[in-house]
Amino acid sequence: MTIITYGVNVPAGLFLPGMIIGCAIGNIYAIVLWNSGMIIESEYEDLRKNLIVIGVGATLAGYTRMTYSLAVIVMETS
Repeated sequence: MTIITYGVNVPAGLFLPGMIIGCAIGNIYAIVLWNSGMIIESEYEDLRKNLIVIGVGATLAGYTRMTYSLAVIVMETS
């Protein structure tokens, strides 16, 4: 992901790949919960959105160690 975003004219060296990976992890987790029957279909969309935001925050916080400023960045993007 970092190699793909390296040549783009936006400052996205760490944040964009981390956000994409976090979104994918959150979405995969929501799909697994839905397919295993742990959540019902009416709750799926709201829970999916929440898990995607949590996945982005967790992925970025895991390798940047910027908790407070990261919370503001994730809040602004969501």
